[in-house]
Amino acid sequence: MINVPKEPGRKNPRGDFIQIDTTNILFISGGAFAGLEQIINKRMDAASIGFGATMKKNIEDFKVQGKYFDSAIPKDLTNFGMIPEYVGRFPVIVSTKGLDEKSLVDILTVPKNSLMKQYNFQFAMNGVRFHATECALKEIAKCAFKRGSGARGLRSITENILMETMFVVPSLDKVHTVYLDAAAVRGERKPILLKHKDMTAERFEELLQGGETWEDLDGAELVELEDDEDEAA
Repeated sequence: MINVPKEPGRKNPRGDFIQIDTTNILFISGGAFAGLEQIINKRMDAASIGFGATMKKNIEDFKVQGKYFDSAIPKDLTNFGMIPEYVGRFPVIVSTKGLDEKSLVDILTVPKNSLMKQYNFQFAMNGVRFHATECALKEIAKCAFKRGSGARGLRSITENILMETMFVVPSLDKVHTVYLDAAAVRGERKPILLKHKDMTAERFEELLQGGETWEDLDGAELVELEDDEDEAA
């Protein structure tokens, strides 16, 4: 049984309290615990020499980290800096697996409020369709995976890619589709704007697969910010 203040804010010793029975309440505590894998590594794979020596493992590998987190014990958490009284109240320790590129692609597209659906909505407010190819999604996931930023880095990567596009599109009347592919994600060129009414994203992909290039197609151009000198002229 614990006493919880009835009124929010700073605790008042003379205030009213409500008693709560925590017998049937499940408490879950989670976090990133960055650096915990090094503590577990020192405990499990101590440095040694000779024929029976343990080979050095790449702690930066998310698969290796996952195996170490699976072997975490309360002593590792206390060495990490948590007080024993706190660790003792959480008898079950469970670790999650690191995100691979496929999982990052799913995060970009599957959730109800996924990042790609947000961009679809934002461009649709200006009557423009946003089309990201499978190779573009995989390239964004690959970039986030290499940075080690996980799902948090997906927005910053995508925002940098589409920043100019989001500024340019509202001022253009004929643009109906923004086409994002792997080349644009890698920074080799800007995203492509489709203007011709018959040039849908599906039709554009068919022509590219047939050997055409975007420069040869009518109604397709790159995102480009106008210079102040051009506007003055």
